[in-house]
Parts: sequence; C-alpha cells; structure tokens
Amino acid sequence: MESNAQSQISEELQKILLSTDLSFLKSTFDDEDRKKGASVVQDYEEELDLDEHTMNRWTPLLRSAIENDSLPVVVDELYNSVEDHFENLETQILQDSQLSDNLTVSVGQISNIKEIIEESLLRETEDLQGQLAQTTNDVISRKQSYINNKKTSTKISECIILISKILQILELSNKCQDLIKDGSYYKALQSLGGLERIYVQDFKNYNFDFLKTIYASIPVLKSKIKDESLNLIKSSFNSNLERKLLSVSTKFFDFYNETLLPDWKNSKNELKLSSFKFNSPVEISLRDTKKEETLNLATIFPLDEFYDCILIFQNLKETNYLCSEFKTEYDFRISKVAYPLDLKSHGSTTTHSDQVLKTAALFGDEFSSTELKNYMLKILGFVIYDKHLNKSTDYLLSYKSMSTSENFWEIFIARFSPFLEYYLTKRVNTEEEVIELKDFLGIYIAILENLNVGVELINKVYILLFRKYAALLFQVFDIEFSTLLKDDDFMPLTINDKGLYEKVLRICWLKDDEPERPRIEDEEFSEQFLATLPFSPLYPMSCTLVKKTHNKLVTFLSEFYRSNLSELNQIIVQTLDSIFSEIINAKIHAKLDTTSREEIAQILINLDYFIIAAKEFSHILGRENTTLNPDVELTLQSVKILTQSRNLTEQKLIELIDSKISDLMEFVEFEWSATAVEREPSFSVKDIAQFLEMMFTSTLVNLPDSVKTLLIFREFDVLTGRFLDVLLNFSPPILTPQSVLNFELNMNFLEGIISKLFPSDGDRPSTPTSPDLGAVHSSENARASNLMDNTRRSLYSTFSDLKQHIEFLKSPDITEYNDPSIRMRKFPRIKPEVAQMLHDKMVSPASAGIDSANSSSVDQSFADSLGSHKRLAKFFNRA
Repeated sequence: MESNAQSQISEELQKILLSTDLSFLKSTFDDEDRKKGASVVQDYEEELDLDEHTMNRWTPLLRSAIENDSLPVVVDELYNSVEDHFENLETQILQDSQLSDNLTVSVGQISNIKEIIEESLLRETEDLQGQLAQTTNDVISRKQSYINNKKTSTKISECIILISKILQILELSNKCQDLIKDGSYYKALQSLGGLERIYVQDFKNYNFDFLKTIYASIPVLKSKIKDESLNLIKSSFNSNLERKLLSVSTKFFDFYNETLLPDWKNSKNELKLSSFKFNSPVEISLRDTKKEETLNLATIFPLDEFYDCILIFQNLKETNYLCSEFKTEYDFRISKVAYPLDLKSHGSTTTHSDQVLKTAALFGDEFSSTELKNYMLKILGFVIYDKHLNKSTDYLLSYKSMSTSENFWEIFIARFSPFLEYYLTKRVNTEEEVIELKDFLGIYIAILENLNVGVELINKVYILLFRKYAALLFQVFDIEFSTLLKDDDFMPLTINDKGLYEKVLRICWLKDDEPERPRIEDEEFSEQFLATLPFSPLYPMSCTLVKKTHNKLVTFLSEFYRSNLSELNQIIVQTLDSIFSEIINAKIHAKLDTTSREEIAQILINLDYFIIAAKEFSHILGRENTTLNPDVELTLQSVKILTQSRNLTEQKLIELIDSKISDLMEFVEFEWSATAVEREPSFSVKDIAQFLEMMFTSTLVNLPDSVKTLLIFREFDVLTGRFLDVLLNFSPPILTPQSVLNFELNMNFLEGIISKLFPSDGDRPSTPTSPDLGAVHSSENARASNLMDNTRRSLYSTFSDLKQHIEFLKSPDITEYNDPSIRMRKFPRIKPEVAQMLHDKMVSPASAGIDSANSSSVDQSFADSLGSHKRLAKFFNRA
C-alpha cells in the first residue's frame, strides 16, 4: 500500500514537473551544485522560483510524503522517473526546431549572463581586497597599542604588589616589636618568620637599604625572643615554685584526708569492705570523679609560657639549647626547694651513722613536727608540679626521659630517709605522735603512689614507724603489767558481781576441759552472787592488756598499710610473742625467788592459764593475719618459754614442799625398843599429816587436778620411801614387836590422809545446786568420782612397799618367806637380803635361849599388841 502511494505521489510530481516551463532548468543542478550549500541556492533563487500555481500543486503532495515519512523515497523515485521520462528528451529537442531555436537564443543569453557575472565578481573581489588591506592595517595598529598598554599595566601591577609586600614587611616588623613588648614571643617569632620568608622570596635581589636593615635585625630579634622567653620561664619558676608548692600540696593532702578518706570509711562500713585499705584499687574505683576535678593542675599551674617557649625553640631548631638552659635553672630551683638538704653532694666513705648525724645537723635539733610536715609537703608539691610540667610538655624538657620526677624523688628520699629514721627514733616518743605521723605519711604515700613515683624507701620508714609503735606499746605494756604484778594478791579471783564475772569470762581464755561457767554458789541458796576463779586478778587484767595491745596494732594498720604485709604481720607476732615471753614470763619468773608456797602455787596456776592464752593468741594471729592468708599457722615461741617457767615453778613448789617435809622429818623419832603399844601416833607424824592435809586441801586446792595429783603422788611416794629407809637403814639391829606396831600405827595414820584428800562419794559433803545446773553437775560429778576413785587407789598403792615390810616384821618367818608361792603372794616387793636383815632384827641371838614359857609370854604380848594395833588402825581408817 505504501509502495503504491509513493508511486502515485511520484507520478503526480512528475506531471507537475513536466507541465512547468522551468522544469528543465531545475534538472541542470547536479549533485555538486546541491553540495555548494545555501550560497548557490541564493544565486539561482530568482531563476528557480516556481509560480504560485505550481507551488500550490506541489504542496499537498510534499505534505503527504512528509506525513508518511516517505519523502526520501519519493525523491529517489522522482529522480528515477525523471531519468525515465527524459531519457529520449535530447533526441526530441534536437528534432524540435522551435526548441532548437530557443536553445540557440538561450546560449547567447547565457554567455551574456556569464560575462555579467564575471565582471560583477571581479569588481566585488577588488572591493574586498581593499577592505581587507584597510582592516589589516587597522588591526596591526590596534595590536601594537594593546601590547604597549599591557606592558605598562604589568609594570604597574608589579609595583603595586611590590609596594604591598614592602608594606607587609614593615607591618610585620612593627607587629613583631609590639608582640615582643606584650610578651607574645611565639607570635612575634611567627611574624619574624613571615618577614624573613617574604624578604628572601621577593626582595633578596633588590637593593633596598631599609629592607636590608630590617632583615639584618631579624637575628637580633630572634635572640631577644629566646632570652625573653627563657626569662619568662624563670619568672614562672619564681611564681609557681616559691609561692604555690606548699599551698598546692596542702590542697592535695586536705582533699585526700578530709574528702576521700572519710568517703572511703563510710563506703567500707556500708559495703563491709574492712579487708581493703585506703588507696587500694577497690577504694580508687569507688571515688567520686566529680570531686577529683577540683584538683585540676592545669588551672593551678598554668604552663602557657612553657608551651610558647617550646614552640619558639622548636621553630628555631634549638630544642637542645632550651633543654640545657632549662636543666640549669631547674637544678637551681630544686636545690632551693630541697634546702637544707644537699642533693648534689656525692656519697663519701663515711659510715651510715655519720651521714645520719650530718643530715640531722643540717635540719637542726629544733626541727619540729610541723616543720617536718611543711618541708615534706613542699617536696610533695614540687613532685606534683614536676609531674604536671613534664607530662604536659610531653617530657620534651627532660630530653624525652619519663623519669625526671622519679629521679628527683629517688635522690631526695635516699638522702632524706636516714634523717626521717633519725627523727622517728629520737623525736617521736609517744603513741599520739606516732599515730599522728602515721596518718600523715599514709596520706603522703597515697598521693605519691597515684603520681606513679617510687615509694619503696619511704615505705621502709613507714614500716619502721610501725616498729616504733609496737615498741612503744611494748613499753606501755611493761609498765602496766609491772603495776598489775605489784598489786596482785596471788590469790584466786573472787567475784561478787555477776556482770563483772561475765566480763571476766569473755576476756579470759579458760581450759578446754573447764566448764563454760565455773561452779558458783547458786543464787537461790545465797543472798549474794559469789564466784571464785582459780587464777589471780593478774590473769584477766593481763588478757585485757594483751587484747588491747593487739587491737591497737591491728587498728594502726587498718587504713594505710598495703605493702610488705608479711613483714608487718611478723612485727605483730614478734611484739605479742615478746610481751608473753619478755614481760609476762620474765617478770613472773622473777617472782619465783619467794619462799611462799601459796604464791608459788598461784604463780603455777597463772602460768597454766598464760600458756593457754599464748596458745589461743597463736590461733588468733594465724586466723586474723594481715596477709589475709587463711592457711597461716603459727605458734608463739613464748608458749615454750612459759611452759619452761611453769615446769620450773612446779619444781620450785616441789622443792618447797620437800624442804618443809624434810624439816618435819628431822623431828620424827621412833622408839624401836618400846615395850608398850601406843594408842595414838607420834606428834611429829601428826605434824607431817596435818601439813599434807592443809597443803593439798587449802594451799594447793586451786592447782590443776593433774598437778595437784602429781604432787600428792610424789609427796606420799617420797614419804613412804623415807620411812622405809628409816626402817631399813636407820633402825637398830634389834626391834621390839611393840615398836613395829607403833611404827605401823604412824604409817596407817599417814595413809588415812588419803581419804581426807580424796573422800569417797559417801564421805563427800553435799552442796546445794540449782535445778537448771543439776544435769550438768551430775554428769561432771560422775566423771570426777571415777577419776577420784582411781586416784585414791593409786595413792594407797604407794604404801604397799612399806606395808609389806611391816607385815614381814610382824611375822618374821624366814621359812615362810623362802616359799616362793607365799613370798610372791604376801611379800613380792621385799628382796631376799632385806628379808634376812629384817628377820635378824626381830629374832636376835640373845633371845634364842629363852625358855618356852617366856617365849610364849612374848608371843602372847605381841599378839595382844597386834590386836590393839588393829583396833587403832580401824579407828584411824574409819570414814
């Protein structure tokens, strides 16, 4: 369809073209003419104009082709159709005479037209050449003017720039002078740098004298800036070090002491952190950071002049010179701060004691505690300042070394600590002074630790302070214990106040086998409370003193001491060990020169309890040690020393009793030739028995049962041994039967003392007891009864040897003795030679020839005496 439409349009166009008079001229434009563009079209525009009728006929066709987007195809077909329609046109033209004539006429016309065109073109070309020459000359003249004007303008611009830079140099020079006057040295140096840079870049090759003068003044100005900035640092030292050190350190100290420490005590009590110390990580983590902002050193010690000076010398690349000058000035300031201590002096060959005395002489004998604190605070202030200065300047002034503060402090404390030890030893003499110095040094060390400086040497002094405190407590204990010992009555402690009694029980340590409440007279049967404890008042008072001393030592360490805990714990142990051994034991030991058995017995009882106290305190010290190590086990050496004194006291008591018995034994005499049987023992034996009964029921009644029983055993064993020795070695060769019966009477009397010392249950007097204590007493009584029965039987056995020898004397039949069965049953303890000797004493040669009548009378008399003796024995052995 489209193809047909395009063909139709093309045919219509062809018809219109053929019917147009000038259509043959249009065909004369070839492709080259079309390529010439708009100029060629304009030249022939008048000749190619179509009449209005023809144009109206083309317009719809062209519009239709454009609307169908087929104009290129229509044009191509038009060309093809034109070629087809005009293929034979030339032949037709030649054959048409009229057309040929027209062509001939047209050729002439065309030649005329050509000439007209050539003339016109020549004329126009000449006009164009004239205009071109005129325009060229005009352009050349204008360009020359432009070039001249541009050179002038460039020179003017250069002059303007040069003048502005000269003005800038002058302005920088004036500004530099003003900044130097105002003290802004770094800004002045920056101005000089800009001035120097502008001159070198822009005016180095100009011969301006005034600029050369300005440039020549730059080194002088730089030198002035250096000197003035160093002088500014020196004046800063004067204002900071001399005026602020003491006030700053006091502010730090007061903040720690009056703010941080009370806050920590409150937190420790609320959070139950008693095992942690002040300035420990736990305490530091609980601090209020807002409160610590009040210690902002940037506002206390402004360092603007240092920052400017460092920038100045870094800019001048003379940092080493700055550091050298700074060190010289700083050393001078340090020497002023540390005065009268000389930090520059080198160690000499003098002894440590000479150095201490020399240092003490520098400070003088009148150096008070207030002066000591102010001096140490001034040193602390300098350490704070030094830390702040070096940290804020990135340690540049100390040659990038991060140990300036540490070096100063190490040198200072190495020189000062000997004097501090000397001051502590010579000037601090009371508990109050020691505690005051302890609190001061505790805060002081805490601040130093937070400044990250070494505190090892001052910690040694701090430990020495604790040793001093322990020594003072030792002296106080010595004085108070001496007073207590002097006032002690060496009698069992009797208490008639129930509250006091309970307090004594809480204070003292009792034996493990002792009841928690010793038996007292029950209030239901007594109008007044009454209790008796075995030890004297010295023991509970001493326990109170020991506990008080221990509490003081622990309290002394409770807040500040965080290092060398093992050494501190050892000091506590040594102090308490020395108290038990060098005071309690030594002073009680000195009392052993007395001859009073009562005092010796009470000393023995007290020593038993002091041994218990020392053992218990060993457990306390192990359990509550400052190292907080639950595995610590220790035993005070004083336990062994007290035990030795206790054994010595026991031996002393034995010696006193033995001495008394020996004295009594000197008055004992037996009538070995007696012919009558006595009905009562001799007075000397009664004295011995009375002494023993009084000794063990009154004087030694409060001794521990084991000790008392041991003494009783020993004394009865010694007595029976001595009486046996009297019988065997000090009796005459011949003994009468009556004397033997009298001797037996005396021995039985002595044996009867045992039942008085250890009565049986039926013989023991009853004591009233309260209902609530009845069950406790019944079990205790049963256990005590069994123990007493065993003791009583053992004591009776001490008389077995003596009894066997007496029985043999009463029936001195050697033949019966020689019978092994009888001997082992009746006389196992009598040796054969002794039996023979005793037999000889009873059967003498003089009596061998007596007649049987007399012999019978003698035997009857012995039998009668024996019967009488049995009645006496029964009397003395009755309950």
